[in-house]
Amino acid sequence: MGNELVSIIIPVYNRAGIVGRTLQSVAAQSYRPLELILVDNNSTDNTLEVLNGFKSRHESTDFRIIVMQESRQGAAVARNKGGHAATGKWLIFFDSDDAMDPSLVEKFIVAANDTDMVIARADITNLDGIKTEKPFYTKDLLVNHLFHSCTSPSQCMIKKESCESAGWWNEALLGWDDWEFSMRLLLKNPKTSFMTDSPLIHVFLQRISITGTNFASKHGSWELAIDSVEQDIKELADPCIKERLLKYVEFRRMTLSGLYIAEGRRDLAAPLYEKAYARMRYDKTARWLYPLLRSYIAAGGRGASHIVKLLVK
Repeated sequence: MGNELVSIIIPVYNRAGIVGRTLQSVAAQSYRPLELILVDNNSTDNTLEVLNGFKSRHESTDFRIIVMQESRQGAAVARNKGGHAATGKWLIFFDSDDAMDPSLVEKFIVAANDTDMVIARADITNLDGIKTEKPFYTKDLLVNHLFHSCTSPSQCMIKKESCESAGWWNEALLGWDDWEFSMRLLLKNPKTSFMTDSPLIHVFLQRISITGTNFASKHGSWELAIDSVEQDIKELADPCIKERLLKYVEFRRMTLSGLYIAEGRRDLAAPLYEKAYARMRYDKTARWLYPLLRSYIAAGGRGASHIVKLLVK
């Protein structure tokens, strides 16, 4: 197993000034052989020049670097292009503004015995410099990913054949595409192992990112992702847990509705509220709880999902 090729796929859009940190963290990996696939997603700055410069300085016989271009919009499209081109048994879909601990890939491989996916811990450095740890769960992954996006692809090493089985990334999604992809992957019940030591992935929040933080500015894209996850669950979930998962999807709609209210867009919030509330007509607990939690979220409250997990079954 120690000689298996690992492919790292990184979509890059207008990151010329900061992608160097990410690239250096890949070059510093203790594990070889590696294949690094960099997909410039129609950048308008000199990102492509930066990527090609890195390739010219760092490529070697055991560190293959491929620079590709993808003019179609969206991280999902870029990830698919890189994933299809990858020749490694294992894939890591990494973000262009994050960094890897030097031992990450080596520890992934050690933990990957007889599994389809390995998940590592990650920390987040916020805009104010304060560092927190991302949610990390080893149990009830479907539920915890629905609420917390705890199985972000950048935290995982995944077999390429598992990506193929799940159907790759949904290219119609321009937001929360990583959340939907991971949900669909988990619904395929991959054999999963966990690296429970200290965080090995370091996430750095940016004012401008692929996802963004102003939800109203990309309204419609979030709704499409939620609808896609709902359909994934209807088609793939075990019947024993399907109804529970679908109730939690409605809470995700309520949450987005609350976020729109917080941004002053009640016009966007109303359809989401009405749809989620109507679908909870047979669950008395959800019908009184979800509207209360929406108001709590709209006022800036956090942690509402933990209440839902306790009370809505």
